[in-house]
Amino acid sequence: MSILPQTATLAGAEAAASSPGVRYLLHDGELVDYDDARLHVLSTTLKYGVGVFEGFRAYWSEEDQQLYAFRVEDHMKRLVESMRVVEIEGPQDTAVLSEQLLGLIRANDLRGNLHMRAQVFVDSSDGKPDDTGPAAVFMAAIPMGNYFGATGLHVQISSWARLSDRSMPPRIKSIANYQNGRLALLEARRNGYDAALLLTENGHVAEGAGYNVFMVRKGRLCTPPVTESILEGVTRDSVLHLARTELGLDVEIRAIDRTELYSADEVFVCGSAAEVNHVASVDRTPIGDGTAGEVTGRLQDLYRQAVVGRVAADQQWATPVYPA
Repeated sequence: MSILPQTATLAGAEAAASSPGVRYLLHDGELVDYDDARLHVLSTTLKYGVGVFEGFRAYWSEEDQQLYAFRVEDHMKRLVESMRVVEIEGPQDTAVLSEQLLGLIRANDLRGNLHMRAQVFVDSSDGKPDDTGPAAVFMAAIPMGNYFGATGLHVQISSWARLSDRSMPPRIKSIANYQNGRLALLEARRNGYDAALLLTENGHVAEGAGYNVFMVRKGRLCTPPVTESILEGVTRDSVLHLARTELGLDVEIRAIDRTELYSADEVFVCGSAAEVNHVASVDRTPIGDGTAGEVTGRLQDLYRQAVVGRVAADQQWATPVYPA
């Protein structure tokens, strides 16, 4: 499995000038020119939405002159779990997948904040909905700053319900699942909001359109359990660990009602792309004074330190990309 830049062609390098500062992507462990990373229009994935993916972050430390990839192995483990749940016959070795992603970053010589993706598609010819293979694995590493473009989100509770485990598996990153959040986000944007939160069919708070949610109410940090149709978020897990070990908080994992958000002291969302971002209002109801509260602010700071190995170093979350 080659991850050496020599596998790219000169013509491809010239064509890649139109890409966002990236020359190569990875296809089944081989570098390909940015514009050549393609699937056939009749593949099972494009016909039926059969595919899974992971989103990762990497952060440049000016002080260390080093790029740190955050929780790569944990993301790859969830990718393998996602393949198992939706029955895709793809690669299982998380160590190999992790090294391939890091090799892709090195091949592009990227030295700034990044968002990475590992995507597994069912690439069968003129595919059928029950095809489980062959699997194609594409990886990308793209420069990325603030996902929302702002801090302090104005959020709408969507009229769309979060999909349930009885219909599709919400706890994994299945491509098809994201139509649910996409509809909620489009509705929110039409109505003048920055982001959306979805409720379960039972009316409990589930998650946002691609991010988990926390609140501080009556002095308690709370978040919905994984049985409330949420993604089992890696960032969510990081925040829970930081809250417990660094802040000494006893986090309450329980069902949350919509109206609890209206009377919360603090609300924030978190995800690999979203990071930790405070919510300024829900359905035009202000949360606190609209700024990040004390708990949210401390968790934002801890998270920023954790992604470059300054905090929770014993967890080995931050992997240096380049040799020392």
